[in-house]
Amino acid sequence: MSIPGTRRYAASAGLCLTLAACGALAREPARETESTTRVVIPVQSCPSASAYTAQPPSLVARIDPVALLAGAPTACVGGFNSNETPCARTHVYKPNAAVTPRAPLVVFLPGTHMEPDKHDLVLATAAYAGYRTIGLSYENRVSVKDACSGANPCGNDCQGLARMEAVLGTDVSSEANIERGDSVLERLYRVLEYLDANDPAGGWSSYYVPTAGNITSASIVWSQIIISGFSQGAGHAALISRKMQVHGLFIIDGGNDTCNGAAGPLPAEWTTLLPDASSGRRKYGVTHRRNEPMPYAPSATWQALGLGTSGTSLDGTGWGRSVIDTIPPMPFSYTNQSFAEPPAQCSEHTSMARDECMPANLSAAAIAATAPGSRLFAPYLRRFCYACDPGTCP
Repeated sequence: MSIPGTRRYAASAGLCLTLAACGALAREPARETESTTRVVIPVQSCPSASAYTAQPPSLVARIDPVALLAGAPTACVGGFNSNETPCARTHVYKPNAAVTPRAPLVVFLPGTHMEPDKHDLVLATAAYAGYRTIGLSYENRVSVKDACSGANPCGNDCQGLARMEAVLGTDVSSEANIERGDSVLERLYRVLEYLDANDPAGGWSSYYVPTAGNITSASIVWSQIIISGFSQGAGHAALISRKMQVHGLFIIDGGNDTCNGAAGPLPAEWTTLLPDASSGRRKYGVTHRRNEPMPYAPSATWQALGLGTSGTSLDGTGWGRSVIDTIPPMPFSYTNQSFAEPPAQCSEHTSMARDECMPANLSAAAIAATAPGSRLFAPYLRRFCYACDPGTCP
């Protein structure tokens, strides 16, 4: 929470301190022109989707984040529920012992009021791709959309500031109230510190800088992290990629922030006014089409995030499990898959990444019980693979 009437960015990583310093209002995202040259992406190695059972990844740790906070303020006090956000356990996966891990780390941020144990199928997919993988527990009980529902004219950057407070734990938003110990930054640093101490041969030291005193964004080696997330977590991941140079970005059905312009919604200011620190890095996004008419294009916000102006459907012909995809994948892709009812929490949205809602086929006649059982397993696997640059992951 910040002093009412004060709206400013955290003064770190060389960012502008006020919107005026970046530009007064949100603007339309740059459009591709004939002079825009698409980067040719080489074909890279990726584990076979059919070989999962031979070399399955492992859930190696369920870590209590509160026990690691070293006195940092947290909402997890008194009789808190250790099974619910923001006090739930962080999940850590590793590739199969027979697999040489890829150099980057995947950090996955759950959606609103979801815990890492709601996304184990996606986490296992990232680990099967060859990455050490962390499903991070953090404060996500209130969606950014809800927090900014009454204060979102263009010029305030309400959603950007609320996300920045959730990520950094700094007091920059009057609509968010995130304790520092529950922020993405504090939680990620502490779990990396813990893993390095308890698994010194695990390679965790590559992803953080031991810090005495206040933890800052410089305490994380973002260039070695593929940041990912679902729903609200997707938006946080996208903001992180905008603020820090990450190794890669993969977001699932989220991050479509807008502000209210004079003529209608515009991409939120943070997607257009913040310099893109991850320009040139691999970026992927998959969303649900929600029966919108074809041809289907990415939202103006996703275009502003660098996900292109067109994409590809992941829905095969007929109602089987077939998936049409491109190799290499396009930055933007979508599905119109069905979802099962019950459970009540399942929807088009949650069918994209919530364990008990991810369908095994396009019609959702069956629900996936394992990562390779999901109809989106191969496309997600491919995007995790290609989020790593070819120099690091040939």
